[in-house]
Formats: sequence, C-alpha cells, structure tokens
Amino acid sequence: MKKASLLFILLFGFLINAQIISGTIFSKEDRQPIPYAKIGIENENTGTIADENGHFKIDLTNIDINKALKIEVGGFEKYAVSVAHFLKEKQRPIFLTEKVKDIQEVVINPKKYIRKNWGINTKTQSIQIGHIPSKSEEDLSKEVAMLFKTNKKAKIEKININISNFKTDKPVFIRFTVYDKNLNSILIEDLHDEITSDKIVDNTYSYDVSKNNIWVNNHFYIGIQLLNRFEGAFYMSGALMGNKTIYRNYLGEWKKVPMVSPAINIDVKVQK
Repeated sequence: MKKASLLFILLFGFLINAQIISGTIFSKEDRQPIPYAKIGIENENTGTIADENGHFKIDLTNIDINKALKIEVGGFEKYAVSVAHFLKEKQRPIFLTEKVKDIQEVVINPKKYIRKNWGINTKTQSIQIGHIPSKSEEDLSKEVAMLFKTNKKAKIEKININISNFKTDKPVFIRFTVYDKNLNSILIEDLHDEITSDKIVDNTYSYDVSKNNIWVNNHFYIGIQLLNRFEGAFYMSGALMGNKTIYRNYLGEWKKVPMVSPAINIDVKVQK
C-alpha cells in the first residue's frame, strides 16, 4: 500500500509540474490560421512546428521561465514573450502581425543583368546529408542554412536542391527562408512546397521564386527545413565545403556544420 501511495504521489507530482501547452496561431489582420510556424525557446533545442491549421503543442517542463518563447514564420513579424507570461495566459490563440507588403516590383533591364547559378551543384552519392524524421525528432526540427556571398545586386529566380535518395511514403513538405548576413529573414511571405518524385528531374528539385521579388546585394543565407514526418529517407548530395553551412534545432542557436555542405544552389539574375 505504501509503495502504491508513493507511486501515486510521484505521478501526481509529475503531472502538476508538466507544462505541455497547446495553442493556435492566427493572422492578426484576417484572423486566419497560419500554418507551419516555428515555435521555440531562445538558445534552447526545445520547440515545435505548427501544423497546417496553425495548431501546436509545446513541452515547457523544466524550461527557465525567464527565457523568451519565440514564434517565426515568413511574412509575419517575429513574436516573443517570456515563458512566464506565456504560462499565465489561460487561452492560447496567438496573433501575428503581417509584414508590410507594399514593395513594388523592380523591372529588370536585360542589358544590365546576366543569369548565373551560385552554390553547390554536385550530384554525388559518396557524400550525402540525410533526413529521417520518422526515426529522429531532431531531424524534423533541424533547419540548415547555406551562406552565399555577393557584392552585386541580384534577384533570386530558383532555389535548387540536388537529391541523391528520395524514397518516402508521402510528399515531403519543405520550407525555404532567405536570411540576411545577420540571419534575419528578408521574406515578406512564407515559402513552402511539397516535394514529390515527379518534381525531381535529373536528381534535382527546383522551387521557382521568380515572382516573389527576392533581392539580395550582400552576403545572405538560404535556409531549408522539412515540415512533416514520413517513412523513408530524404538525402541530399553533399560537398566538403567548410564554414559555409550552419544549422539549428527549432529556434535554438545556430551552429556550424563541420566540413560538409548540402548541394543547394540558386539561379539568379545578377547585375553586370
């Protein structure tokens, strides 16, 4: 009886201390749910990704209540509150403010711009970077970003990934983010797509962003993140390119990927 009582006390104590919080993320302007937002704790490998309806659950057990809970998604201003404040709220609808979208289209003079391809183009299978989210929660949370350098004005037309192995039981949802040199997103909308085998041509998947008006004129990063679980494997070709690639889990600290970079390349129109 004493053992049973002790077990009940321990279990009851755990349930009291557990802080698994759920909520839904909406646009402040139109009150519509925002899919696939990143939710995390500053400088911690703790967080989650909202689903296609903006719903999420996050485990805040044993998290420092003085740290910031942050939410990021393309096209919206960053959201941040202390964990303590977040836990005090009884209801969990979170409203994000849209970024200003009155940026005018820039007309390109063909005589002043030329087409280039920047990045890593290898299609090797001897060096691969893999993701198997069904086996590892860390794989689902990981975002990888590769550094590009330029001192000329350029417009990004396509983001390409050379895929060495794609065997999945469902489409793979992927997010793209373009960051400035200080790792702040420059996007005014969220960029995500689903990868299916028919979209992979000659081992390359391409995402057309020519209509998104993405301009760069300094060092910048292209980030990619898988957004769903699947059975199977997703492997990118890789190359030995030290200090070009970084990664983070959820919204934790960015860290350098030692030596190997994924085969991410971009088609651009660059100023002569």
